[in-house]
Amino acid sequence: MEGLSLEAAPQGSKAGETWQPEGQVRESCQKQEAVPHSEEPTGRAVPAQDELSAGIPGTGSSPPRPQTDSGLQRRGAPRKNRKQKQAESRTQERGGGPGKPWKCGDCGKAFSYCSAFTLHQRTHTGERPFACAECGKAFSQSVHLTLHLRTHTGERPYACPECGKAFSQGSYLTSHWRTHTGERPHRCADCGKAFARPTHLAQHRRVHTGERPFTCGQCAKAFRNRSSLLEHQRIHTGEKPFVCAQCAKAFRFSSALIRHQRTHTAERPYACGQCAKAFSQTAHLTQHRRVHTGEKPYACPDCGAPFSQSASLAEHRRIHTGEKPYACAQCGKAFTQVSHLSQHQRVHTGERPYACPDCGRAFSNRSHLRQHKLAHTGAKPYRCLQCGVAFSHVSSLIEHQKVHTGERPYRCAQCGKAFSQGSSLTLHQRTHTGERPYARSHCTSARTRASGRTRAPSAARPSATAPT
Repeated sequence: MEGLSLEAAPQGSKAGETWQPEGQVRESCQKQEAVPHSEEPTGRAVPAQDELSAGIPGTGSSPPRPQTDSGLQRRGAPRKNRKQKQAESRTQERGGGPGKPWKCGDCGKAFSYCSAFTLHQRTHTGERPFACAECGKAFSQSVHLTLHLRTHTGERPYACPECGKAFSQGSYLTSHWRTHTGERPHRCADCGKAFARPTHLAQHRRVHTGERPFTCGQCAKAFRNRSSLLEHQRIHTGEKPFVCAQCAKAFRFSSALIRHQRTHTAERPYACGQCAKAFSQTAHLTQHRRVHTGEKPYACPDCGAPFSQSASLAEHRRIHTGEKPYACAQCGKAFTQVSHLSQHQRVHTGERPYACPDCGRAFSNRSHLRQHKLAHTGAKPYRCLQCGVAFSHVSSLIEHQKVHTGERPYRCAQCGKAFSQGSSLTLHQRTHTGERPYARSHCTSARTRASGRTRAPSAARPSATAPT
């Protein structure tokens, strides 16, 4: 526990002096253990919020420490197990030089203060003397219980000055602030990817090592982090503990509830620094940034086609497999993506829920409305880096770039012919299947009307040179 803000060292432990006899050491530790909970708790101190929020504008002095006497419940002296008795009765040796008179007999770590040594012993004994009166969860330090109690009270004293989002701990605010500044100080040594939080880096490194240390006891599925396992287990239990206060919709994950709440508030806190486009989820911002950088980290193992999103790669691979798992219940037409099925169903319902605010024209899907709006603004935000040609739609830019690369990632499984666009492959495949998805009734009636109009003989038509 070196470097932590701890209580003062016992009197008489100067450098060069012999360590106190065991009885005195134990007596001084017992005195510190007897400090009432209304005083400053022994052990690791909460970092000062002016340190945690350094560099965050608008964050003043730390909020007052909440009164937690009602929640702090020192367990009444339970019978100690053999391991605890051995740790307490073990003779203390002089530690790591001057100023560190307390040395752990289990691991050899030395401490300057008896209080730090006492806290450290709990890592070996497993002692958790501070229990929550609400749920019974126990902690080895009172400060950890203080932070835990906020999960019951809902107290969030640390607010972001940029977006107003509040947090129960100052360290959470510090991590959140990096979503606004873009700071990512924790970099992976293997691939160079950077993260805002050290825990995210630790989880990411398991991508390289393949480590999945957290296993579900019911289905044996393994996960890289504990939170993913806990969330997965709710699939088995059916638990949905996070309920929206506005519409009562329940969710398994708190993150899903937070994302859902933005459908009510229309909040989009994650803005792109290059084009100012905003998103409701940080993952969507990360994906969008690849439009500007051109990064495509996901490659198809069949044809090598690169993609900026893993979901796009999964959808693309269905071109090779022919899988169309989403079928229309009315006409039986199947699709590779559920979003395509949703759009198709509006053909049957006639629904056009997306209306242009400028001209009132309505569309069956949001992307068509977004593309239509560019006709009013004339904006062409997507520019080819090779020739400078600009496009109003990113899909047009992607198709154009294949002119430079010569890429033809869409290959017919029957004849091997390759195409630069998936739609071209779809049209070509109909030459093999004979599929004619568009009804011929309109064309037939048009030809009938055309055949009914007999053409006048050339002799009956007046000549352009004939006298009037």
